[in-house]
Amino acid sequence: MKRILRVLCLVLINFLLISVASMEASAEVKTAVHTYKEQPYIQINGGDAAVTEKINQILKDHAISVAKANKAWKNYDAEYYTRNVKTLYNNNKVVSVGYVDGLKYNYENKGTYFSVIYNFDLTTGQRIMLRDIVDSKDKEMNLEYAISRNLQLKYSKGIKIYEKSVYDIRLTDSTPFYFYENGIVIRFYPSEIAEYSVGFIDIKIPYSDLNEKGTHKLISYLDYLRNHVTDYIDSKIDYFEGYRISSMYSLANGEVWEQVEPRFIMLPSYSLSSKVRIYKDGARYYLWVEDMADVVEVRRVHPE
Repeated sequence: MKRILRVLCLVLINFLLISVASMEASAEVKTAVHTYKEQPYIQINGGDAAVTEKINQILKDHAISVAKANKAWKNYDAEYYTRNVKTLYNNNKVVSVGYVDGLKYNYENKGTYFSVIYNFDLTTGQRIMLRDIVDSKDKEMNLEYAISRNLQLKYSKGIKIYEKSVYDIRLTDSTPFYFYENGIVIRFYPSEIAEYSVGFIDIKIPYSDLNEKGTHKLISYLDYLRNHVTDYIDSKIDYFEGYRISSMYSLANGEVWEQVEPRFIMLPSYSLSSKVRIYKDGARYYLWVEDMADVVEVRRVHPE
């Protein structure tokens, strides 16, 4: 009788071990690259079947949208396509899939590239947005400070970061990011915060930086210029109604400056004879007009 019980116990233990191994195997999520009308996309397998189906449909829909857009852009002698797609992170709990899409006119040597990153909770199939991770004002301030610190380091190493971008951190819920083992990675497009030749810039932000107690307030770029930059020109402008790209600003000293930064900030009403200061920071020039809380990048058009 005892022998029979021992055999039954061994059978039960083996059954349990096999069941656990089977559950673990089914919970493991793998990814593979597929194509739809020459556009690559990621599909996952493993895990909960309903969750997998939900995620896969979203990932395939991206390729379908790109293919449709490419067909439309061909009428304008251009190509819209997915340059590459990668699984950026997968720990069987969350997965990050990154698409790099491009728009290129056939008569140009370079295209415009941007990244769409999908982060999913593999338990529910829900997309994870930046607001789900940066879910408080303190974390938002910590994130901006950490990005600024990282950009300052890159700038000091000679990477062609725009000076203003070091302090003017603009994040939205659609800002692309992906996970890594100890935090998140924020991605910036080519020419978004640095010269086009630099390409994409990925900045690692550890959870420890996000969750740090005692927040760091990032100063504005205007405050930085006022406190640290001594190379500037003071003048006045007869008529001013706000910042707008391609606007020409004629100063009282005879100089004319063109706004090259895509910023649009209009005053409630125009101002007359406002004070103006042109700061030179690195190789770039920035215009500040009295009563404005920001500066814009400009270039001098007269005298050349």
